[in-house]
Order: sequence, then structure tokens, then C-alpha cells
Amino acid sequence: MKKILLITGMLFILAACSGQQTQVNDLLKMKTLRYDPAIETGTLNNGFRYFLAENSTPEKKVYIRLVVNAGSMNEDDDQRGVAHIVEHMAFNGTTHFPGNKLIRDLEKAGLKFGIDINAFTDFENTVYTLNLPDNDPAKINLALDIVADWAGRVTINQADLDAERGVVLEEWRARLGAMLRLGDKKSAIEMAGSRYALRDPIGDAETIQHVSRKRVADFYYRWYRPDNMSLVVAGDINKQHILSLLKTKLTMLSVRKDPPEMIDYSVPLPEHWRAAFVHEDEIRTPAVEISFFSPYQEDYSLARYKDDLVNQIMTRLINIRLQHLEKENDEFISTANYYSSATGRETIQSVFSLQLSDEKYDEATLSIFNFLAAVEQQGFTQAELDEELERLTRLNEKQKDKTIYSIDLAADMMTAAASHQLLAGQNDKFLLNRYYLKNITLADVNSAFHTMTAVKSRLVMITHPEKIQPQAMDAAALEKNWIKSHRLPQKKWDPAAEQITELPDINVTAGSVKLIRTVEEYKIREYQLSNGSRLIYQYNNDNPGKVFFKALTPGGLRSVPDDDYHALRIAVSLTDETGFGRYPLSALQAVFNKSPVVMSTLLDEHQQGFSGWAETDNLEKILTLFHLKLNESRITEKVWRKYKSETDKQLAENNKDSQHLFMQKISALRYPGKHTIYDATQQDLDALSAEKLTQLYERYISNKTDFTYFITGDIQPRDAEKIAGKYLASVGVKKDGRKPVAIEAGTPETPLIVRGLQEPRAEVEIYLVRKNGWRPDNAYYLEIGGELIQEKLREKLREEASGVYSVTAWFWHNPSEIQDEGRIMFTCAPERVDELIALSERVLTEFEHNGIDRQVFRNKIVQSRDILERTRHSVTGILEDIERSYMLTGGPLLIGASLRANEKASPEETEMVLQDFLRHAGKFHAVLLPAE
Repeated sequence: MKKILLITGMLFILAACSGQQTQVNDLLKMKTLRYDPAIETGTLNNGFRYFLAENSTPEKKVYIRLVVNAGSMNEDDDQRGVAHIVEHMAFNGTTHFPGNKLIRDLEKAGLKFGIDINAFTDFENTVYTLNLPDNDPAKINLALDIVADWAGRVTINQADLDAERGVVLEEWRARLGAMLRLGDKKSAIEMAGSRYALRDPIGDAETIQHVSRKRVADFYYRWYRPDNMSLVVAGDINKQHILSLLKTKLTMLSVRKDPPEMIDYSVPLPEHWRAAFVHEDEIRTPAVEISFFSPYQEDYSLARYKDDLVNQIMTRLINIRLQHLEKENDEFISTANYYSSATGRETIQSVFSLQLSDEKYDEATLSIFNFLAAVEQQGFTQAELDEELERLTRLNEKQKDKTIYSIDLAADMMTAAASHQLLAGQNDKFLLNRYYLKNITLADVNSAFHTMTAVKSRLVMITHPEKIQPQAMDAAALEKNWIKSHRLPQKKWDPAAEQITELPDINVTAGSVKLIRTVEEYKIREYQLSNGSRLIYQYNNDNPGKVFFKALTPGGLRSVPDDDYHALRIAVSLTDETGFGRYPLSALQAVFNKSPVVMSTLLDEHQQGFSGWAETDNLEKILTLFHLKLNESRITEKVWRKYKSETDKQLAENNKDSQHLFMQKISALRYPGKHTIYDATQQDLDALSAEKLTQLYERYISNKTDFTYFITGDIQPRDAEKIAGKYLASVGVKKDGRKPVAIEAGTPETPLIVRGLQEPRAEVEIYLVRKNGWRPDNAYYLEIGGELIQEKLREKLREEASGVYSVTAWFWHNPSEIQDEGRIMFTCAPERVDELIALSERVLTEFEHNGIDRQVFRNKIVQSRDILERTRHSVTGILEDIERSYMLTGGPLLIGASLRANEKASPEETEMVLQDFLRHAGKFHAVLLPAE
């Protein structure tokens, strides 16, 4: 009988393989990719395109995206920023949803503004987002009614437009900063001569303030046309039912006789080397970017699919080699990486990006020239390719049955609709990947590399921290040295001698593992280890093939003397950067390159330990690294010197950084006499050494091993028990008696005003604090209270006063702290600070005296439940819940506490908790203003 069963099983496997080969052959005969057959695609009679996908993960959820193929590139010269203004106006009134009715109706349906209700405008598209909490027909009907109004019935009234100008202007103001300015300068060089260089999607302040209603309406009616829009719907739906609704609701969009106007998306590509320099006062890290520009050709052939896969392989091989370049040149290169991305719709930019620790721009550039010349001369090796093909093959097999979440599917469909690209199906990609990974050759990869570097449009961009432009190669010198590096014989590729490909076996005496309790509700098994520690294990395959590990013990930064606060933070960071035991991080890179394995030291204010994750087959690697770290931890002089040099510069920059100084002063006022992450000084750093930091790590981290262990993921109990017996029960338990001390935030008597911002913007923070004990239900009600206050602040400060783009209110009580806290943040025009703080105070006072709006409360409870349910079905989310419960109570008592509080939440109880907090909390205002 057994033989018959085996033969039957083998026949089944052979049949399956034969079936897959037939499918591959059918795909190869087509010569071109096909759109995912599981997605219903089509065009209505008026030209409106649709993409509909049935997907029940998660159950009942529905995700809708309206894609308008018009962004800032579609604007006329006098309309810069109008595409973005139209996006805002779509939420300010339509024929069937006047005023704020659209937002109110969606929030009643359980959607959260800014998360489930959102939109964005880029260069080429405007996209509107609706994430429905369930597939209730009434909610789907409401959402599609709104989509229909967005597509053709937005009412652009003068009063609404004038009110919204302030909001859009505040969004423009909030984005201002050194990184944005630097990015704009880079884009102006990279995209010089193109329409992109003149069409920032946010627009300019002058247009935002003064563009006429007519010109805003002109853009809407010109570009919001059915043959220029698409609708994406993915989720737990019936496609045919959705299609029938679309045919009913979108017929009012009339057919346009003339086709949409053509937009020039090209970027001029000079066929020679260019040298460029950019500077921003607040950006203090020198950098070199070496770019190769080439035209992008749309191509859906299978040959192009193979080329893209080859380029993916090439990218990884380049980046693995760049890790060695970093090491060889670490006296001036901090990081080196390669990537390829779209620069506009019709251009590809391949970039070698170097962050420098010293301003040796020519040396850094020449190091890349020589690096590229070496690959050109010698090519990659067969061993490199084989290792990557093996990794990708293994990954592809694991992706075969990967669960596709509707929100991710909607994002992919939206991207395809926005860029007019094809979206291949999961099974087609799996079969094609399997076929091509067996047929890609070393010649393919080396040819792709040659194609990338052979393009003539090349740019070296230098970011320099000082205003004076540094001496560096000009275009002629770049050309000369490029030719020279390719003519000279380059050093043969030879990975560092100390590279190891497998971790050593750990010589330990295995202990025993005893099951002491099961918690069926959460699939938890509690084990007692023979060394006295506990293991909390949960089988969870929500993230198939992955396993997560933690070893936790009370302690952390608040358990050590104040003098060691900063030193311990630094010690943990540099120990992890140095490596594991006697193995430097660089020597282990080959192990990590084979498959992702992550292990690091955990250190927060009140807890410490270790954390890691990997593929299930590599759990033993995580625990081997854990042992190596415990047995021997050190910080090398080289790692210390590099950190010291970089941090010396960072501390000097912090003294000029108005936002850092602002937070430093807030921290000093709220926590007088206590160290925080903002107050490290040069004196603190100068007192340290590699030896002292190593000793601190050993004293506070290595010598505290009274862990509670957690393993969660796709690993069977028997395997977890076996591994725990060897790697966890064998750990010697060391206790030092340290307990974290909670620190209380104070309330300064006078507001803090700091000047120094380089932008015409004010940043406002309002802090609330009240000493109180922690209860999980009250902590949840306080959090909901913060959500309610944020909603009201948005209504008052944004919708009515047009004074902010967004406002954030967080109210919380962490279990390790001894107070309830609140923090309100917004940015605004400097001249409106006092007005908007006063308005915020009135909102708080109204809640204190009048309580909460019952309908808004119900909306927030529905929204919160959706978020909590998502977290419960996330491996990392449930692990966090489990560890919190066991570390606080020693058992599962608090698992799901927030969800239970949500289920029993009442407006009366939430109101009581919130009002009690507001009546007794101290309040402190802090404002950062522009420099005088």
C-alpha cells in the first residue's frame, strides 16, 4: 500500500511539473507579456478605463483608486500648482456632496481622513484614494458616487477656492527645507532643458495665492475627461457588480471628440560628461553621484522581461562589490550604493551614490571609475552569478504561493494605470522567473553592465558642505580619467580573504525544554528552560517562511547612571557595527548576502536585549549570531575612529541646526537634570574610547542575560523546541539587579520661543502632561480622545481658519511611564502663531467643558478597530502585543487589550478619561520661528 501511495504521489508531482511546463511553453509562444488574467480590464463607451480585481485577503476590505493622467506637467505657464489645487478642490465640494459633506459621509462610513481618504499629485498624475473598511453595498455605492463626482462634477466656487488657498500655501510652506532645496537644485541639473524642471507639483506661492477661479476650472475641464482617467477597484468584491455600477454612474461623462493633448515628457541627454556642484548650508555631508542617463523604451516583449531580470541581478552584484569598495576606501567613503530609477517618464538614470566622510571628491570619483573599468575588463564571475541565481530561485519558489493583500494589489494596479504599463500576473511571473533563472548566462549579465556604462550622457554631481566650490575634475578631466581608467589594467576581483560563507558551529551544552502551558486562543506555548528562563512561542504563518526572535529583560537606558546614558547608546550602536564575536561585520557579508539574516542589540529607555528575524530555515543562524554576540563583544579602533570623526562633524552641525536646538531646549525644560537623545556634547564624546565602550557593553548588556525569549513565525513547535534546547537553554543566566527608573515630564511655566529657521515658517508644539497610573483601557480611551481632538483641530485650524495644512494630536500613556501625555503639532505662517495657538486652546477648552461628539466618536471607534484588526493579523504586530503582555504581567493577560477596550468603549467613559486629563494636565507651548 505504501508503495502504491508513493507512486501515486510521484505521478501527481510529475503531472504538476508537466502542467507547469505546458504553461511556460504557452507563455513563451505569446512572445509578449499579458495583463494579469485575474484582473478585469476594459474601457467604457466614453473612454473611461477600469481595472477590477477580486481578492479576499483581507476579507471584506475594498480599495478604490481614481487615476487622472494629469499632473503638473499638464499645466500652462500661468497654472503652476493648479493640478494640485484641483486635487484639493475635489474635497471641498461637488454637485452631490457640497462643502464638507463628502468628508463627513465617508467618515460616517468608517474611513479616516488622511489615511483612508487621501489624494496626491505628481508630475504626471493625480490619484484619489478610498480605503473602505468593509464591502457593505451602501459604502461601495457611496464611494463610487464620490468617484463619479470627482470625475466630472467638482464645483470650483470662488469662496471655496479662496479658503483653500491658505491650506495649499501651508502645504507648500510645510515642505520647505534644506533637503527639498537640495533636491530641486539636483533636479534642475539632471533634468535641465525639460518641462519637468519647470513644473514642481506643489507649484509656486505666487500662483497659489493669485491664480483665478477660471484658470483652475480650465485645468479641471481640460484634463478631467473620461479618456484620460481610470478606476482601480481591488478587494472582496464582485467584479461584474462593480462594472454594472460604473456603467450606471459614469455615463454622464460625455465622449470627447478630440484626443488629449500630447505632453513632452522628454529629458535632453547631452552625449558627454558633465560636472556639477550643489550646496545647501544645512546639508553637511559631502557626496558624489555618478549618473548614466539613457532613454526608456516601453517594451512588453518576453525578451525585455528577461533583460529586466538580468538588470536586477546586475544591480545586486554591483552592490555586493560596492561593499568591498567601501571597506577598501573607508578613510573617505562612508557608504556606496548603486540603483536605477526613472527620471521622468521617458528616461532612466543609473546612479552610483557615495556618501563621504572626507571631502576627497576626485578620489571618490576615480574609485568608481576604476571599479567600473575592472568589471568591464574582467566581467563578473560565474561564482557570483551562481550564488545570486540560487538566491533568486529560492526566493521565487517561496513567492509562488505568497498571499497577495488587496491594498498591495491596488497599489500595483494604480501604478500600471498611472504609467500606462502592463501588470503581469503572479503565476506568469513565477513561471517566467523560473524559466529565465535557469537560462540566464554570465554573458547576459556582463552585456547588461556594458550597456549601462556605454551610454554617452554622464554626470558627476558633487554635494559640498562649504559655500566655496571645491576643486574637482571638470568635464574634460572626467573624460580623460574615464578613458585612462579603462585603458589601465585593473586589479582582479578577489573578495576579502577573511570572508566566511558559513557561520561556525557553536560549542554549547544543550539544555532541556519543558512545556508548562498552552494558550489556545493565541496559539501560544509557554516553555520553561533548564537554565530558568522562559520561552514564549507562537506559530504564525501570516508571513510565510519568516520567523522572528527576541530576548528581552528589564533594564535599558533609564537603569544606568546618568553619566553612562550616552555612552551606552553609542556602545550598543558601535558593537553591532563592529560585528559578532571575533567576526567583523564585513567578514560575514557573504553569509548575509545569501539570504536575509538580521540580529541586533535592543536598547530602549526601560528594556534591553536582542532582536532578529530570518527565513525559517535560518533561525539557527540568528541564534548563532546571538551566542557570538553574548560570548564576545568588542568595538574596534577603526569603527570608533570613524564614528568619532563623523559625530564630531554632526555635533558641530547640530549647533547650527535650528530644529535640533529647538528640540534640545524643549527636552531640557521638560526633563531638567535628565539626559535625553538631544543633549550629547563634544565633551561626552571626547571622554570615550573603543576600550571604554567595549567595557560598558559587557557590563550592561552581556552581563544581563535573565531573558524572556520570544519566537513567533512560520516554524513548527517541534523544531522550535529543538532549537531552543540547544541555543536558549544553554545560555548562562546573569542578573545584575538593575531596574529602570521612570522619569516624569515637567511643565515649564513660560512658553519657549526660539528663532533660527531658514524658511518662512513657524513650527508649533503644545505639550500636555498629568501624573497618573497606567491602565490599558484608560490608555486606549486617552488615545481615542487624542484622535477626536485632532479631528476638531483639523476642522478649526484647516477647514475654517485655512491656517495649516495638517495638524497632529497624539495622546498616550506608555505602561513604563508614570504620566498621561499629549502632544499637538502644526506648522503655519509666522504671523499666525498666536491666533492658531489660541484657537487650539479654545478647542481643548470646548472638549473639557462640552465633551465629545457622539457621531465622531463612533467613526473613530470603527476606524480604530480596523487598524487594530490589521495589527492583530501582522506577525510583528502580534509579537509586540505578546511581548508587552508577558514582560508586564508574566502572562497573556494584556494580549488584545486594546481590541477589547475598543469593543467595550463608550462615549461616556472616553469622555470621562479625556476630560479628567484636560482638566488636570499642565500645558506648555514651544514655537520655532524664522531667524530675524
